Amino acid sequence: MKIHFLGIGGIGMSAQALHEYFKNNNKVTGTDPFLSERVLYLKKQGIKIFNKHEKKNVDDVDLIVRTPAVPEDNPEVIVAKEKGIPVITRLEHHIQIMKDYSKFGVTGTDGKTTTTSMLTHVLLKLGMDPTVFLGSTHPELEHGNYRKGGNMCVFEMDESQPGFENYNPDYLIVTNIRGDHIENFESYENYLSCFKKSCESSKLCVSNSEEDFLKKTIKFGFNKGDYHLISLEKKLYNQFVEISTPYGNKRFKLSVPGTHNVLNALAVIALTFEMGFDRDIVLSSFEDYSLPGRRFQITYDDGEIVIIDDYSHTPVEIESLLKTAKEIFKNREIYVIFQPHRYTRLRREYKDFARSLTIADKIFITEVYGAFEEKDGISAKSVAQMIDKAVFVGDKKNVLKYLKRKSGVYIFAGAGDIIDVSKAFRNKVGGLKV
Repeated sequence: MKIHFLGIGGIGMSAQALHEYFKNNNKVTGTDPFLSERVLYLKKQGIKIFNKHEKKNVDDVDLIVRTPAVPEDNPEVIVAKEKGIPVITRLEHHIQIMKDYSKFGVTGTDGKTTTTSMLTHVLLKLGMDPTVFLGSTHPELEHGNYRKGGNMCVFEMDESQPGFENYNPDYLIVTNIRGDHIENFESYENYLSCFKKSCESSKLCVSNSEEDFLKKTIKFGFNKGDYHLISLEKKLYNQFVEISTPYGNKRFKLSVPGTHNVLNALAVIALTFEMGFDRDIVLSSFEDYSLPGRRFQITYDDGEIVIIDDYSHTPVEIESLLKTAKEIFKNREIYVIFQPHRYTRLRREYKDFARSLTIADKIFITEVYGAFEEKDGISAKSVAQMIDKAVFVGDKKNVLKYLKRKSGVYIFAGAGDIIDVSKAFRNKVGGLKV
């Protein structure tokens, strides 16, 4: 079978392409105009990728999988329909290939990728052989964002599009729920009903204690829930945690910073404890856990300047990111260079972005990375104007004009291509030293 992926370089699409190529032994091709790290990696594995959407790319293809960013008038979609070739979405394809697995899903607004990587790490420590789909890259996975394993599958359930409730996972973690992609659903009630259906269809659902509408689930949280925090001691990048569980109070060391990551760990502990896995192994697993790419990733540190890349792109994530930086780098200037992601999110939450960004000492805000959204009149300038210590740069290429070689911690945050500016700044201050 030959499968052609439109937008193959996306983090989710590339993982599915790798699965079809290595696990299902299908012939795989794709089109992507962006020469991303994932595109280069796929090419290295022997997958043919076209850099321009053209009708001639669809040659002797049995199935086309496309991202939401690919419109109906895409030339490859048009010719596929003319030839009677099935065209399905990334979500539909992912659900389709998961049918034969014991499914461990992780969904929610914030923390999906980190929690998925934590769950994967714990299961590997327990001697399991999971197949894994990750929304980032991690050195523990043989292909970065994908691991070819057995019939147990750990994956992110992307809640941004209607239909995610059709995964029907056997085991489910719901990290938290906010209306981050509410514009894609009929209503907020419809959005919530998708989470409810997902929980009700699973054998075991673990959910944040703040989500009261999810009934008959195991709850985790900071202050309440079947699994909740008792005490927390922080020492640089390490956190020493005591929690309350149905099996008594437990202690563990988490080797990554951020109070929000304690909550992610609690979710994994709740699921694995309730499934009956060895509790001592589960708890000790967190001692050598490492975060996925672009999750508080220190990419440069010469003793004077620290550069951090982070994927945070919601107000809650930005707040957690900057609070973590303040805790670790005490008495140091924190600079954040933030690229908002999607116009709909900015329009809905611009006040919350302004509130969370003020935690930093100096703020630089670029224009919105639209993803596949059209500009609708909102500008990131509206956020910068609400913060006295913020500078609106607009074009991200001009950020370097504002950044001098001054001692401090520089955080490049966002889900778009702000990482390109981070790389340029690293070159400016002396190259990569980590």
